[in-house]
Amino acid sequence: MTNKSYKPEVIILCEDIAHERFIRQYLISCGFENRKIKDFGNPKGRKVNNNNDFVLKHYASLVKSYRSKNFQNRAIVVMTDADNKTINDIIRSLNIALDEQEGKLNRDLRLPNEKIAIFVPTRNIETWFYYISIDHNCDETTDYKTNPKIRKMNETEKIKLAEASAIKLAKEICPQGLDSQALTSLHHACTELQRLLD
Repeated sequence: MTNKSYKPEVIILCEDIAHERFIRQYLISCGFENRKIKDFGNPKGRKVNNNNDFVLKHYASLVKSYRSKNFQNRAIVVMTDADNKTINDIIRSLNIALDEQEGKLNRDLRLPNEKIAIFVPTRNIETWFYYISIDHNCDETTDYKTNPKIRKMNETEKIKLAEASAIKLAKEICPQGLDSQALTSLHHACTELQRLLD
């Protein structure tokens, strides 16, 4: 790991508190400083009908702000569930939010040197929790929010599961490398993470 002082300040744009706690704990476990991790808005208090819309609504302004201060050591982590869409559908939507014409041409509008990582759990973040902390034998089409092991949890227990899953992923799974049979969205997230570390 590189020295903490060289790690960027990270702004998290995500759907909800489970996402925020997962990302924050994962980054801390990878050596980022907690005090340098900020959330965009207040995921815990967010009251919107569709949290994917919240991410889409604020993505372009956050990227523009990032680009206007590109001399600073900053990074952005975006997390939004795919739900019934694909990872590519979500990234395309974010690109369209940045530039409608270019985004519709399926161009990734992030520059190679920009520390902007996009994590898209499929079907949702609970899929990752289930895979990491409960059973590797799962898929990305089942809605694990409704799985009895997760559904019975209250909000505090879900936050603890998010944090425990992040620690396990960072400390136990990632150092060994993801199995080739691991969730496609986790493989994608590992690739995206490199944008923050390079």
